Amino acid sequence: FSFEVIRPEQPDAPGWEHTPAFGVRGVAIIPGTGEYELATSPVNYDLGDGVMQSANVSTPAAEPDFAHCVEAVCEELPNLEAASLVVSWFGDDLRCGDCTVRPKVEQKEVDSPEMPWTSGGIDRSAAEVIVQDDGRPVYGGTPTDAAVIEAIQALSAAGKAVMYYPFILMDPFKGNELPDPYSDNGFQPDLPWRGRITLSEAPGRPGSPDGTAQAVSEVDAFFGTATAADFAVVDGVVSYSGPAEWGLNRFILHNAELCLAAGGVEAFCIGSEMRGLTQIRGPGNSFPAVARLRGLATEVRSLLGPETKLSYAADWSEYFGYAPQDGSNDRYFHLDPLW
Repeated sequence: FSFEVIRPEQPDAPGWEHTPAFGVRGVAIIPGTGEYELATSPVNYDLGDGVMQSANVSTPAAEPDFAHCVEAVCEELPNLEAASLVVSWFGDDLRCGDCTVRPKVEQKEVDSPEMPWTSGGIDRSAAEVIVQDDGRPVYGGTPTDAAVIEAIQALSAAGKAVMYYPFILMDPFKGNELPDPYSDNGFQPDLPWRGRITLSEAPGRPGSPDGTAQAVSEVDAFFGTATAADFAVVDGVVSYSGPAEWGLNRFILHNAELCLAAGGVEAFCIGSEMRGLTQIRGPGNSFPAVARLRGLATEVRSLLGPETKLSYAADWSEYFGYAPQDGSNDRYFHLDPLW
């Protein structure tokens, strides 16, 4: 595991003198992938014929990696107060109207008898496999639901506030034939940034639907129609009974329900750094993705209750507004309704 340190920018910032270990009070636990990397109980893959292979014990401590990670960070950062727990699903297209966001696995051949992989309301047999490079997955798989629950509970038991961070990794890869919404004659780049998700043609390009009803339709397709009422927790397992789609709503609401199954979290992020999406305009200079994020926040609130802090983690290039490069010299504070 890696830890991204969150600390005051200046050594003389308020509170710095009271926080040893470089003033660290919060960390982000990354990369947010690996089918069993977040489990605190030992997990093995069943290779058949009585052969088992550990899925989450790889240190000399001979204990599950995440359990060892929590012990180490508590010892090394004694004033640590909070951790951002990153959990990744995968987007498959930069064109929002064609993009699905779903959990994926590293392989489909073997599973764990102790903790069979499930996420998003599906099991390993129904999941897609992450794109491969020379026979190896380019990312770790989505952490299984049971492992996520264990991780949340372990951090809470250690006295750390948890900010749950659903994360989109994009997996268009070399050799893909997906049209690039940012160019005339190219395909989408390898493993692009989620901040590049946009319309079928990006704003400012010829034929872009930006500013039209079609833009609203494409944004709506990306979010989908799943609601909080489509999810339930039965015996610690999150189930889904909504429409057969893989939109952003299903992604975020599944993970919110997962937090509820774990006993709750202190904060929850409904999305991050989707500047290409939030800057899409509908008719009358409306911002349909911002409106959908507001609705999504309301759905998450209905699951997690009034005490959980909710936010959208804006990219630095969008949080201060949107200035379209169309010669108008306009600036829209498009995220203000969401805040």
